[in-house]
Amino acid sequence: MTLLALRTLAQRDTAPVDRALTLGAIGFAMAGDYWMLREEFEPRGSAAKDASLRRGAAFFSGAQICYQVAFARRGARYRLRSLAPRMAAMGEPAIVLAANAPRVLPVLGPYGALLAGMSALAGDAGRRSAVGGLLFQASDIAIINRRHLANSPVARRALEAWVLGSYFAAQTLLVDALSTPAASTGVIKAG
Repeated sequence: MTLLALRTLAQRDTAPVDRALTLGAIGFAMAGDYWMLREEFEPRGSAAKDASLRRGAAFFSGAQICYQVAFARRGARYRLRSLAPRMAAMGEPAIVLAANAPRVLPVLGPYGALLAGMSALAGDAGRRSAVGGLLFQASDIAIINRRHLANSPVARRALEAWVLGSYFAAQTLLVDALSTPAASTGVIKAG
């Protein structure tokens, strides 16, 4: 994430507002990463684990808002045909949380909606960002499923590898898309 931030800072053909939004997304995500790492090492089922998960989701909400504003500035728009399935996909982890950890749902529910919204806007902004948005969703869905549904150590390790790999691929694709001048993406800023 630090490398993505440094690369974003080095972009000279990105508008200052767009650079600030991308850096904001990276910064919020790094703070979320910190709390998700803490969550990983808290005892399973503990209040501290849930608190770290809520804090991580709160910071990631800031990242999703920054990404959404950045993609909207590039001309991306919410479209029902892409937003509806992304929102529906977030229903699965919401059901898992309602059954297993309802006390985190008040934070993770709205976060899931923000993530689906970001993914929909990213999908309207180009191929790389579309893949990045979908990978981000898949990674976060896997976090909830690993935490509450995976019982074997092998399954948990496999899901953790997927979470880390898909998350970093998603962040790279999203930041790359926002680092490319809007004219070369085929998306023209409305306005």
